[in-house]
Amino acid sequence: MITIKGLKKVYPSGTKAVDELDLMIKEGEILALLGPNGAGKSTIIKVLTTLCGFDDGYVEVSGFDIDKEPGKIRQAIGCVAQDTGVDFFLTGRENLALQGHLYRMSKADINVRISELADFFGLTEQLNELVSSYSGGMRRKLDIATSLIHRPKILFLDEPTLGLDTTSRQNLWKLIHQLNQDFGLTILLTSHYLEEADKLAHRVAIINHGKIKIVDTPEQLKNSLQGDAITLEFAGQNEQTKQFAEKAKSENYTKNIIWENKKLHLYVNNGTHAIPKLMSLANHMAIEVQNISFARPTLDDVFIKYTGTSIDANEQEVTEQWWEKWAGKGGQTQWAKKWQKNPPSQENTEETTDNQAAWPEQQTWQDTATQSSDHTKSETHWPSAQENTQTNTDDNTTDKYWHSPKENK
Repeated sequence: MITIKGLKKVYPSGTKAVDELDLMIKEGEILALLGPNGAGKSTIIKVLTTLCGFDDGYVEVSGFDIDKEPGKIRQAIGCVAQDTGVDFFLTGRENLALQGHLYRMSKADINVRISELADFFGLTEQLNELVSSYSGGMRRKLDIATSLIHRPKILFLDEPTLGLDTTSRQNLWKLIHQLNQDFGLTILLTSHYLEEADKLAHRVAIINHGKIKIVDTPEQLKNSLQGDAITLEFAGQNEQTKQFAEKAKSENYTKNIIWENKKLHLYVNNGTHAIPKLMSLANHMAIEVQNISFARPTLDDVFIKYTGTSIDANEQEVTEQWWEKWAGKGGQTQWAKKWQKNPPSQENTEETTDNQAAWPEQQTWQDTATQSSDHTKSETHWPSAQENTQTNTDDNTTDKYWHSPKENK
């Protein structure tokens, strides 16, 4: 479904984002692409979605050569970027309709598709509400729904659950899994949540410095470490702790060690037997161990092995409020202050009287949005399907994308 051979991308600054990268993604597969910041994940997605060029290599997406048929690739894919792509000043229905018209779908097909997607993502009751009143989880669902309006065969998800609370994240995992299982979508996702990759992905690819280090199933990756994982935390990494690490590594019960700042990760045959011996060695060398943990190897241990660092989702940048993008430096304008005083509900999309009082102009926008969101009245605002020179090239099975998913596998 996706083939990458010898991909190379160097930015004008000289930064080598992707370095002779090879990767193959099978049809109907969920592949998680993991890597530290700056490893090349976003660049790969930009290349695969035709949003940026590359210097060397061969890329094929859905059977099309990206150099020769980028237009056909765009028809076959859907993409959800890290930052939401929906318009906050439109309703959910208007966002979906706009995306459908951009893909030159017929009015009737757009209306059918809106109903299907709204039902699937649980957005039916909020379709006619302004997106600015949606919670973070609802906006992300709408974002994914817009990328599926044209029935793509491949879906790219760049950090799909970043910034969501635990409940919203787990709900979105279920929907992503269902999209793959019930409708056969091939999905490439990047994530800083290792649990997300572990639960969703058929295979995990770890990238570092623009190169794929390893590709395998989550279970095989964890099993490759074998034994148990012990982590010792010291006040800092110094000559004495380095000597301790070397002595521990020389013991027959230790298979491998990896330093991560002031933490020493040891992979041993039997953690229960190794811990007393390690603590005895630390006492003998008068080294204080501030913290010790013991567990079976996880994807984080695999990630540390191939990148030298761990993924900590809590260290990611906090997503700013949607209105801060236009509210001036620091969000200190009068507009921003009004939203700070009475922000939209995070759980309920209905606007309150207080909210309307805080921003009277919003009532006019809502009235306009409600009128235009009725597709029977808004159709005249969109170009006629007969005026378009392009039509969908999907085969007949795409018309049954939702209704008869088994026929599309």
